[in-house]
Amino acid sequence: MKSNLTSLFSYWGHNREGHIFKYVILPSIFLTIIALVSVNSHLWVASAIHHFYIELFGTLLGGILAFYYISRAQTLNDKFSLFIGIGFLVTALIDFLHVLVSYIYMDNSIFLKYFIPQTWFAGRLFLSAMLAIAMIKYSFFSSITPVTKQQISSKLNIEDKISKPLLFYLIIVTLFASSVAVSSLFVVFPFSVIDNIPLHRPYEIFPLVLFSLSLYYFYKNKIYKNKDVFYTSIIVSIVFDIFGQIIMSYSGHHFDTGHNMAHVLKDASYFINIIGLALSGIQYNTRLKETNEILRIQYEKVKESEKMKDEFINIAAHELRTPIQPILGLTDIMYSKIKDEEQRELLDVIIRNAKRLKRLTDNVLDVTKIESQSLVFNKEKLNLNSVISDVLKEYVNQNISEEMPKIVYDFKPKNGIMVEADKDRLSQVIHNLLDNALKFTLYNQMIFVNVALNKDKEQVTVSVKDTGEGISKEILPDLFSKFKTHSNTGTGLGLYICKNIIESHGGRIWGENNYDGKGATFRFTLPIKREVINPLQ
Repeated sequence: MKSNLTSLFSYWGHNREGHIFKYVILPSIFLTIIALVSVNSHLWVASAIHHFYIELFGTLLGGILAFYYISRAQTLNDKFSLFIGIGFLVTALIDFLHVLVSYIYMDNSIFLKYFIPQTWFAGRLFLSAMLAIAMIKYSFFSSITPVTKQQISSKLNIEDKISKPLLFYLIIVTLFASSVAVSSLFVVFPFSVIDNIPLHRPYEIFPLVLFSLSLYYFYKNKIYKNKDVFYTSIIVSIVFDIFGQIIMSYSGHHFDTGHNMAHVLKDASYFINIIGLALSGIQYNTRLKETNEILRIQYEKVKESEKMKDEFINIAAHELRTPIQPILGLTDIMYSKIKDEEQRELLDVIIRNAKRLKRLTDNVLDVTKIESQSLVFNKEKLNLNSVISDVLKEYVNQNISEEMPKIVYDFKPKNGIMVEADKDRLSQVIHNLLDNALKFTLYNQMIFVNVALNKDKEQVTVSVKDTGEGISKEILPDLFSKFKTHSNTGTGLGLYICKNIIESHGGRIWGENNYDGKGATFRFTLPIKREVINPLQ
């Protein structure tokens, strides 16, 4: 039985009919009793000073609501809240004028008979108009639930279409309400108070219609489906405003029962709004904390999975590299003993692919070390020209085919530049840049390697220039990112590793297409000290 009741109330909380019953019909029963009691105009007759305090309290509440709504609008980028906040702000200003003048002219009952109803009407008209505009036009933008990119785009398109008309409506309503409030100091509007019919204040019908329209569109646009208590407080406060207008409409004299009760209901409506906003803030912060906790847990899981992935890759790369060394060693021995050219060609295939697999495993290991910040450098003073020359000799010795592009080098100064670096890692960078150049350079073309001091003589620049097809515009912005390559045989790890090695040495590396449109040039810099430059040019 208890479970069934819980399910029923839960259904009512998310179903339109149930929501109307809980937050419109039930409050209306209580407010109807108050409206019937208020018909007796002599039941509660207050004084001007009592009216002053009640209205002053409402003005303060209106100012607080304006601040909260506009703050909410800025925090959540919510135009729904912004329009309501503007409504409360202008209404609070009009109410302040209403309070101030009523207090000053407290003894002028003839003036107050018309001034009070007219300024009340101006404030209520503006607030009800802003509520109606927010409910009709901007309710779609008020949800704080996650939305898709398509929904965001749709929202922005709708917003562009309705922003100009709404701005026009806002200006018109503001000017009208403000002019009514100010002109009430000097002008008595026709039929603002009618003594000989039950509907003493017919102007109250206009705000009543707008408040009712807000209520209608609250359910038509399904705003009730938002789980935020903020929206529940709005609808209950609108119900209070509707009954406040009904009761005020048959107030024949200022400070009679209907007049006083309408003011009390207005203050109650404001108070309900403040409670709703406060609870919404607590609810929002609770959700935010829950979301942050979920994100934290997910982040920890991601970190753990990344750690496991790195460990797996590290182990896999080591295990792959273990059998490669004996394969290379044994194939070299076999190559030296076998004289048959066909068998040697087969061994060449094994050697090339074994070396390729070794480079791949080495690169994978280097990447895992870079990302775990465990890549160690054994820096020492080196002759940069000697390091590069040793690498170039390897390519010359391996050049058993005449179809390999020719490598041309130029060192300035020729006798060498001393740098502090890790020899193996520096050689690795040179190898990677030369391998890339060889991939994209035809056999009858050339590759240029240059070493030169910068003008300030505090850096040295090494460049590797090829005459191939150049770097595609799609790859160029992410050239040194992982897995970015325009080669069918590359993994996209080499340049990423080079970048990290060079930057760890205090230099920088970059690549660009040649000005003549033929090939590309990769350059990197390394810092040097003046005293370690070989003075021989």
